[in-house]
Amino acid sequence: MKRIISIYTEHKNSVQFYLRTTMENFHPLSKDVKDMRRFFESEKSAEVIYSVNDTFVQCSPSYGRNYIDENRNGADKSFYFKWVSFTNEPIHISNPYLHHVTGLPTLSAVKREKDFYFVADFDMLKLLEELRLIEHNSAYEQINRCVMGIGGLLLGIVSVFLILYGGYIFYGMLISSNSAEMVMHKIFTSIISITIGLAIYDLAKTLIENEVLFKTFHYGNDLQNKTLTKFLTSIIIALSIESLMAVFKIVLDDYTKLINAFYLIIGVTLLIVGTGIYNLLSRQAK
Repeated sequence: MKRIISIYTEHKNSVQFYLRTTMENFHPLSKDVKDMRRFFESEKSAEVIYSVNDTFVQCSPSYGRNYIDENRNGADKSFYFKWVSFTNEPIHISNPYLHHVTGLPTLSAVKREKDFYFVADFDMLKLLEELRLIEHNSAYEQINRCVMGIGGLLLGIVSVFLILYGGYIFYGMLISSNSAEMVMHKIFTSIISITIGLAIYDLAKTLIENEVLFKTFHYGNDLQNKTLTKFLTSIIIALSIESLMAVFKIVLDDYTKLINAFYLIIGVTLLIVGTGIYNLLSRQAK
């Protein structure tokens, strides 16, 4: 949506000139479905058309490409026409909005005929694609959504398995008699498994929500930055716990291997610093 509005704003004059030219060249002989639907033959981006009388009451059904909505006939349109002005231009072009039927970003064009107003709603994505201002492939979008959905589902299954496995390790530790070292090892392993499982689950949830269920044309870098930051934070927590566990085991076993734990701690520190720099640069770019 944001991407579509941005492109429309950049090319607003060209798009509005095209819409005005299109509306000027269409003269329906009547308000019958056959005459009105001739508009769809030349305009691929048009989605809904209808007519409104001089008292701003809809005087025809809403004609879509594959349907006719009789319920809209007789609807009061005076509220919408409060914002319509023909002072500067003979054809009024609305601001972008979400259509109540299609739920897609839409532009409406209104033209005055002899005894009624002719109104046409245009799908902005198809309109910009028709004017070669944007490249959009519906088949690719469907394939991308399917792949993302399958990947998100598999990630969700893996995350649930890791969480349950962490709980299983912790339960096994409770019901068995182990040494203090083994107890600490199992506790740390359980925490790491659950933490990584939650991080993967959050990633899977974000994929399914934004690429499958509530797919938008462009949702910006802000969401991606937040998702990456949360995922990195979970990984840092898991590695920090692993570092603590490594120090604990080395202290009990062999002090000469303490340098290995030190390297691991240095790596975690660098990861924390890198995440902080990434967040700083992201905020400056925004």
